[in-house]
Amino acid sequence: MTDIICLSLYFVLIILWGILLFRGSRQYKEMLEPLDGRKYMLKGLYGVGFQILGMVRYSYQSQFDRKRIAQAKIVYGEKYGEYYYCVNMAEKVTYAFSCLVLTPLLGPLFGYPVIMLFGIFAAGVLWYYADTKITDIIKEREISITKDFCDVVSKMALLINAGMITREAWEEIGVTGSSVLYEEMRNAAVDMRNGKSEIDAYIGFGNRCGVPFVKKFISMLVQNLEKGNKELVEFLKNESAVCWEEKKHIVKRQGEAAANKLMIPLGMILVGIFVMILVPIVSNIGA
Repeated sequence: MTDIICLSLYFVLIILWGILLFRGSRQYKEMLEPLDGRKYMLKGLYGVGFQILGMVRYSYQSQFDRKRIAQAKIVYGEKYGEYYYCVNMAEKVTYAFSCLVLTPLLGPLFGYPVIMLFGIFAAGVLWYYADTKITDIIKEREISITKDFCDVVSKMALLINAGMITREAWEEIGVTGSSVLYEEMRNAAVDMRNGKSEIDAYIGFGNRCGVPFVKKFISMLVQNLEKGNKELVEFLKNESAVCWEEKKHIVKRQGEAAANKLMIPLGMILVGIFVMILVPIVSNIGA
């Protein structure tokens, strides 16, 4: 009887999933087409998530949403940040709901009703995986900026001490690398050439980087520029030492994070072993 109920629920959910996919793919076609197929290999299914979010009238206005949208704007730019966050939400909902649709089938298929918990567990894992896409990019970006920022500050101290003005030193350093930090420096230089004031360009650079100590450095740099270049060289030398200390802490944290990541597959193996032991025991008790 339980198997019949599970199979009936499965067929109802799979029909619902198909309807959501059909309607969502048509209604949100314009949002799905621009996505890169290599990064979003299952983008054809995201119509399910968009349709569910539309049905519940999700507003994207919670504190968590605003935080993630701000992060997405750092990664994808002010213009496209909100769009990519909406895509990320649809991706999470699609993965989670698709796993839950398959859950009622697991009991009859494997003969153990307890095995259906795997579907719920898988839904949670896929939600978490999709949820960390933006945060992982942010972390990698912050690490890249931190590593390069020490060199940038040191170069600025040398060039300005040699008599070069801040704007020229900035443009000179910006073309010496190809990483995220150097790209943002070049963007700030382009802003200055297009008529934006030097101070506004530096502030925009700090906001786009999104790294707290970079913002702090830019704020102090702006203050020194407003006072004049008299104390600028000494300020840059002091900041260079601070940056190198921060870089050491970043490397240390990376080592600790790598060690923690090794615990995830070990934990999953342990859960699998517990399930293999407990499922037969629970089934025999039920019998």
